[in-house]
Amino acid sequence: MKKNTYILIFLTLALVLQGCENILDKDPLDRYSDAVVFADVNLADKYLMSLYNKMGHGNSSVMMSAMSDEGANKRGGSTDTYHKGEQTADRTGGYNSTWTPNGTWDRFSVIQEINTFLANIDDVPNGYDDLQKPGVKAQTDVMKGEALFMRGFAYSQICRVYGGLPLFSKPNQFGDDFNAITRATFEETVNFIVSDLTEAAALLKPKSEMEMGRATKEAALAIKARILLFAASDLTADGTAANTLVGYASPDRTALWTAARDAAKAVIDMGTCELEDFGAPDQEVVAQKFFEFFKPRDLSSKEVIWGHMYQKSKGIEESLMRNYPNGFGGDGRNGPWMTMVDEFDMKDGSKFSEHFSIDPSTGVYQNISSTFLNENPFRDRDPRLYASILFDSAKWQPRLRADYAVYDPIGYVNTRTTIYKEGGVEISRHNGMDTRNASWNSNNGNYQRLYVKKMMDDEIFPQIDGYSDVIWIFIRYAEVLFMYSEACMELGDIPTATTYLNMIRNRAGLPDFTGDIREALHHEKKVELYFEENRWYDIRRWKILEEAFSTPNTGIDIVELHEDGVVTTTWTAIQAAPPNTYVPSQYWWPIRQTEITKAPQLQQNPGF
Repeated sequence: MKKNTYILIFLTLALVLQGCENILDKDPLDRYSDAVVFADVNLADKYLMSLYNKMGHGNSSVMMSAMSDEGANKRGGSTDTYHKGEQTADRTGGYNSTWTPNGTWDRFSVIQEINTFLANIDDVPNGYDDLQKPGVKAQTDVMKGEALFMRGFAYSQICRVYGGLPLFSKPNQFGDDFNAITRATFEETVNFIVSDLTEAAALLKPKSEMEMGRATKEAALAIKARILLFAASDLTADGTAANTLVGYASPDRTALWTAARDAAKAVIDMGTCELEDFGAPDQEVVAQKFFEFFKPRDLSSKEVIWGHMYQKSKGIEESLMRNYPNGFGGDGRNGPWMTMVDEFDMKDGSKFSEHFSIDPSTGVYQNISSTFLNENPFRDRDPRLYASILFDSAKWQPRLRADYAVYDPIGYVNTRTTIYKEGGVEISRHNGMDTRNASWNSNNGNYQRLYVKKMMDDEIFPQIDGYSDVIWIFIRYAEVLFMYSEACMELGDIPTATTYLNMIRNRAGLPDFTGDIREALHHEKKVELYFEENRWYDIRRWKILEEAFSTPNTGIDIVELHEDGVVTTTWTAIQAAPPNTYVPSQYWWPIRQTEITKAPQLQQNPGF
């Protein structure tokens, strides 16, 4: 029977092909052919817009914060292969195209589409008469700059994950010898990216002259600075790289840091970007405005250099409910470690560790301060803490679940256990509504008992909608100032480095830093850019991955005891996940074995 079926299929195909001579030469009926698209500037622009939609964003089920020492996904299984040091080319862990798509090997499919655009865009004006041609040429030149930017951006993302890459400057064709494709060196890859972004910057217009959301001159220069900073860092340029795929053979550190410094300075010198005014020195205002900075619907802020917009009216939106506390109807997925909370300074700029210690035997937080006397470790802190993290007693949004609203009509995060005792006998116990011991939605409480606030939308209620059109920011001006400060520091220009670092700190209502500038820069960047997909790249390029992964994966257990009229509250650090295991191979991501099988000539990364 099966044999007869195959014969029937063959005969049917033979009749179809016989009646459709040169069928492969026909134009497709469900889409425009390349020839049609690139004969019309408007159709070419629609092709370009489709590429923007493939640039990815950071709103994903497992966010990149979970790859670093910032926090974790509540289920713990998404990245634990990586954090356990058990990663192989067959078991790559959480960094994949579904969860964190911006820098995976899969992006080469997008690069192929970009190259198709670049191979055709210069021919578009030829289809117009002499009167129209100059105007169309001016338009396609900018469009070419946008495509070059997107290719440079895509390559920069993949390069920071894998190192040296196959370099494609034109679209691949059927019949190409893919067995000849190899990885370029890290240096060659960086040079390729820099060339694309330099050419893009020359073709693109400033942000004020571009349609919002498109690539701009500022964006091209900023991404160029980012890849040059990565290239100049210890991971790739301290002379100890395992091979030329993951670093320089004979690096000139002064030249590399100078290039990074000058690239960041080029953005600054444009004079079109600036830090938002968050209302310092009023720290309450700073906290509110810092939070609000991350929840607009457009990219108009002069601090936002480039980002991704959503449009709910057209069904283009992003689910934020995955990160909301479970007692508010959320999934509680991506949340910080308590050690991340402890990174935020006190409100006078002094270190948290100068005022609180943790009892090594019990884990209880103890106030040792003569300045800040409140026993609650969440009080009197850097205002960015209150804009970035939801912890017990932080105000969020009204509870919609009726029985929860009876106890908490305003909407305060509740992760504490409340116990009532009389004469040493427990009378009652109430579990926090936003914990895994809650009476509702308990599986969606994270193990840290801490939730992310930054980038969330307090005007969206998961039980009603759960989707928001709040933007995703790819890069902002504060990061450029960090890059410029770091490059100046590495070149020995400490005064300039200090000035630009303090600009960010002062904007938050904190005084100038004291102590070692390198330590201050690492700290300030961790706090300011928390949850913005920077930290994993930083701890790798600074070669502090082992130190970062040695930090305990802690949460917070809060117990409020009412006993014989006396109320006592304790804050205890608890282990929220198994300890990390550091292995040197964690500095680079393995090329998946399926890719190596398809192209055996591709050299695998060190350790795999």
